[in-house]
Amino acid sequence: MRLFIFILIVILHGSCTKEVEITIPNNGTQFVVNGYIENGKPATILLTRSLSYFAPQNYDNIFSSFIEGATIQIISETGETEILNYVGPQYHDTWMYNYIGNSIIGEEGQTYRIRINKGDTLLTSIASIPNIAELNKDSLRFLYRPFDSTYCYLYGFYQDPDTIGNSNRIFTRTNQDPLFAPNLDQNGNYNDEYINGDGLGFPMYKGRGFWQDWDYGEDWEEIDGVCGPTIGFWCIGDSVELKMSSVNRAYWDFWNSIQYNNPGGPFGNPSDVISNINGGLGVWGGVSSEKINLIADPSIENPIVN
Repeated sequence: MRLFIFILIVILHGSCTKEVEITIPNNGTQFVVNGYIENGKPATILLTRSLSYFAPQNYDNIFSSFIEGATIQIISETGETEILNYVGPQYHDTWMYNYIGNSIIGEEGQTYRIRINKGDTLLTSIASIPNIAELNKDSLRFLYRPFDSTYCYLYGFYQDPDTIGNSNRIFTRTNQDPLFAPNLDQNGNYNDEYINGDGLGFPMYKGRGFWQDWDYGEDWEEIDGVCGPTIGFWCIGDSVELKMSSVNRAYWDFWNSIQYNNPGGPFGNPSDVISNINGGLGVWGGVSSEKINLIADPSIENPIVN
């Protein structure tokens, strides 16, 4: 018996010392596109170069990765063409861009192609702007957090169209936030894989922006000067802006894959980010959006501000 235990220990020890080699392919040479065209707005694109896996993640490195001097052409399905202007790092309501169009304005149901030239590099992609799937505005209500009359969350009802493939992104911000942030629940990404053609009521919690430094420790400090960290809830009386965006499926797939790219623990397997850029990485999408202004107050029957 002792001999058997000794042999088993030797086998287990040997099986735990296998040398594993991992090849990390990202050497910081690929072009990365983050762009979309939205209903009623020109195209915006953030064009950067990928950073090396081991490069420090700081503002200097990030801003040095921005690409200037590229020729970015957008072509509509009706034959209109336009060269986007380089404007340097700018913010729109959800993220950054460094190239923007002027004459071609996004329309629901239309398809747009892009061609990006920089030196010997050519990137292409295509995207259509879907018809917007609106929230039922009459259903929008703020509800108190359980056992608490200081914070609240937003509840709404969505009626999905009877065609499969509808995808949505939901953003919110208060009058104190510089940008929209995706909702905390599923990071604001939803599709109709399980609810096609049906109605769905769901909560919309306050998203956390990258600019917000929330302390999850016991000794919380006030961050908004009014009622402290909300951790997904609004303070009573907040002015809230809701942005509901219908997006084409490739655009949704990209952001959904970003959400689940990082494993949930040390033994999780990272997944691949789904790109629709030929010749590079990233996404080019079509978006149709609606914005709604509200007052975060459960005592108000109709929180919509006209």
